[in-house]
Amino acid sequence: MVAADAPARLGCAIGVRFRRAGRLYYFDPAGADLAVGDYAIVETPRGLTAARVVMPATEVNLDDLRGDLKPIVRRATDDDLSNLTNYREQEAEAERAFARAIMEKRLPMQAVKAEYTFDGATLTLHFSSREARLELGDLVAEMAQRFRTRVELRQVGPRERAAMRTGMGRCGRELCCATFLSELDTVSLRMAKDQNLPLNPDKISGACGRLLCCLQYEHDGYVQDKLEAEQAQGGGGCATSGACDSCGVHELKDVLGQAVAPGYEPESPAEPSEQTRAQAPERAEPDPRPPRRNRRSPTATSQDPRAAAEQDAGPSGSPSRRRRRRRRRGRTRQRPQAN
Repeated sequence: MVAADAPARLGCAIGVRFRRAGRLYYFDPAGADLAVGDYAIVETPRGLTAARVVMPATEVNLDDLRGDLKPIVRRATDDDLSNLTNYREQEAEAERAFARAIMEKRLPMQAVKAEYTFDGATLTLHFSSREARLELGDLVAEMAQRFRTRVELRQVGPRERAAMRTGMGRCGRELCCATFLSELDTVSLRMAKDQNLPLNPDKISGACGRLLCCLQYEHDGYVQDKLEAEQAQGGGGCATSGACDSCGVHELKDVLGQAVAPGYEPESPAEPSEQTRAQAPERAEPDPRPPRRNRRSPTATSQDPRAAAEQDAGPSGSPSRRRRRRRRRGRTRQRPQAN
């Protein structure tokens, strides 16, 4: 029996989220009757946390899930929901205190968001920083002493920071990452080029300073339109190049073993004919003797003695000048004759 033909392991699971546009997590309902919008108490590495149900009990493939399917602890009661509301109101004060502590200690970081668990057992303080390693032991102790609870610090990136803080995009609406984007996919500059957008960072960057997430929404449509236009013009169908005869993109894809445009056939190198070989000039064999050094020409020495003297004297000509001075002194100075 082939492994690919093995039957899939099916199981019942519910989907929950801890934030408005957070990642979707699956849990075993454990027989609890939960509808969309209800809150359930689930176990996480941070402890017991309240999560909102966004997907009712559905049959899913257990092989597609990461790890084992953990059961929910229980359904959230009215007291749990009341405590959750009270602690969410205290998150703003905890965030302001966290920001003041950072300014007093002059740490290279910025407060992003404070989050309490539903029972106030853990306070998670999110921050952003360009530094990879920071000594934050004193800050954690100070925050734990102030709020009388367990404190955890978690560093987030620019895109996650924008999703937590939310804001208004250049389109005039709330940021996509804070409303419905649960998974932040990779956005490349190639998407902006395929859509003929200006490659100005100020025009194609979002509030987080990274490329706009909405560049991926219509990218497939632009690529398909360009592909059809290239095929209609009789080109090779390279959708992201423009001029397929000179871009070389489809040749590179063929070499790398990737999917090339339809209708592309690699050209085989043409062999030179016998007549071309006969007309081609023969290459001269390299001379095995070492190259000669630049020596003085004897004709130049005989014709121009002054230039030869300058070459003997070197670039400055000082030795020959000294010799001429000595000769002049010997001529002018004469020993006195004895009486």
